[in-house]
Amino acid sequence: MNKCNNCGEEFSPKRAALGYTLCLPCGDKSARSERAGWCVAPVAHKQGATLVTDKSQLRGLNKVVPT
Repeated sequence: MNKCNNCGEEFSPKRAALGYTLCLPCGDKSARSERAGWCVAPVAHKQGATLVTDKSQLRGLNKVVPT
């Protein structure tokens, strides 16, 4: 069995074969904290969405510029 790099608990060899070094609970906790800083926002009509990681970028999206 392989040991988690975070808590030291043993986890499945199949998980280790996929390249994971954390057990499932620690991996989930790590992924949740990583995703907490993401925001996906629509940019404009028919343009799709943009991944925003900086709050200053989010403030500037979808503002109408007077012509």
